[in-house]
Amino acid sequence: MTTVDLLDLNDTGHLLDPEHGAPVPSEQVPAVIEKHLRLHEETTDIFLYVHGWRTSNDKAEKAAARLFQLVEDLAEQQPHAYPHISPFRPQYVCVRWPSGSAATKTGYRTIRDRTAAMAHCGHASQVLAAVLGYFNERRTLPEAGPDVLRSSYGQYLHAVGHSFGGRFLTHAIEQASNRLTDGPDTFAWPWKSDTYPWTLDSLTVFQMAVPADAFTTAPYARLLDDSVLNAPVTMTFSPHDRALGLWHRQTEDGHNGIGFLGATGPQQHLHTMPLQLTTDSYAFPASRLINIDAGAYYRSSPLRIEGAHSDYFRPESAHLLLSLANHAR
Repeated sequence: MTTVDLLDLNDTGHLLDPEHGAPVPSEQVPAVIEKHLRLHEETTDIFLYVHGWRTSNDKAEKAAARLFQLVEDLAEQQPHAYPHISPFRPQYVCVRWPSGSAATKTGYRTIRDRTAAMAHCGHASQVLAAVLGYFNERRTLPEAGPDVLRSSYGQYLHAVGHSFGGRFLTHAIEQASNRLTDGPDTFAWPWKSDTYPWTLDSLTVFQMAVPADAFTTAPYARLLDDSVLNAPVTMTFSPHDRALGLWHRQTEDGHNGIGFLGATGPQQHLHTMPLQLTTDSYAFPASRLINIDAGAYYRSSPLRIEGAHSDYFRPESAHLLLSLANHAR
């Protein structure tokens, strides 16, 4: 099984010490992360995964390992499809948080409110920002290059979320943007900010659990401004996702979730394209928000109460992640 480093949060968003499980005081978070995470010199790509709803710690680790094993297998099977990431020596981190609740509307609201509290009132955003900051300080950053970096030297950082995990990541990017302003001028994607010269090189959210119009207002709209995210927000959606269709409408004032409908705005930043077969290449547009229509692949069984909400463990999903990593060079 693919090796995944683990970081655990409690229900207030505090980091739990990996050695004894006690909450880590805020001022000690960077030191604990530095001690627990060891970035290898030979690593080329770092993937940070945050899971979604109703996922135990054991299932979260297995989910991360399952997804990233698909990534490694596909990279080995068709290296010609990702020429700019060769050699490919990835390192993986999974952030786990208490996401269990009943599979009911009340249970959905419980987790929705918990993630909001952990992000806004708790420490989840600060912890994830510290993780991003650790990697920013310890990784060998890509060298400055032309408008599009090709086969450049450096270690690339990719964030991957599922469902509510996308909420954590977007808030963490905001926190990191407030704190980190030093680094080289890299601009693999079409956006470059002199204020935030280091980069998070891709952000992918599978079946994001926020209202479809979330990026038209704060806090999510802030990701469309200058920040450490030097890449589009790439989001899959499927009309077979009942958790973000039926349940989301019943708990979010009639609004569908992005994972059901895709983001609906702002239109000037938005582009929609299909999830590609592993044999087909991507031509990513210069859009800050990219909807990936996965309805043809994320279908699941009609007997599953959440529908296709967790149906992203597919080679096509790995192909999307690898294509984004390839495009970031």
